[in-house]
Parts: sequence; structure tokens; C-alpha cells
Amino acid sequence: MEHTPYRVQDGERPSTAVVNSIADYEDASPDDIGPRLYDVIDPDALDSLFRPRVDGAARGGGKAVFRYRGYEITYESDGWIHITDDSTPPADASGTAPADE
Repeated sequence: MEHTPYRVQDGERPSTAVVNSIADYEDASPDDIGPRLYDVIDPDALDSLFRPRVDGAARGGGKAVFRYRGYEITYESDGWIHITDDSTPPADASGTAPADE
């Protein structure tokens, strides 16, 4: 399992940041990422969840977790996106099962 964090850039909408984080992870163009995010979740709802409060203060303590492109995506209110790729075996995995004793 591989875990990769991505920091949301100033002014970047959460929905855009999710696509950009995956493009960065896959070393691809955001335009090449498919299916489109709106085929999986409502991008406007994601943006609304993490929009700053009316007084301009950041929202705190929340997160959204969903699956997209085979990854588990965790968007945290502190501006971090975590991509967890369950298809990648851990670095210390040998690929063999222990022998029965």
C-alpha cells in the first residue's frame, strides 16, 4: 500500500486539488485524468464542504473520504489530500505466505 500526501495550493478549489493531486501522483496532465470527478462525487458539494466560513476563517476538523480511480482519497480540512493506493504492496512484503509450523 502506498500513501502519498498532497498540499492544496492557495486559492485552489478542493475539487480541482483532488484532480491535480492524482495527476501529480501519476505524473500525468489533469486533463488526462478520467473518469471525470463529477462521475464519482459532486465537485460542488466537495467545494462547499471545505469553503472558508463566512468570516473568512478556515473550517477545521473535517474530512471527506471517497474512492476515485482505484485510490482511497482523503481530503482533510487542513488542506492536505492523501492518496492511498491499495494495489501497491508494502515495501517490506515478500509476496510469500509464512510456512505453517
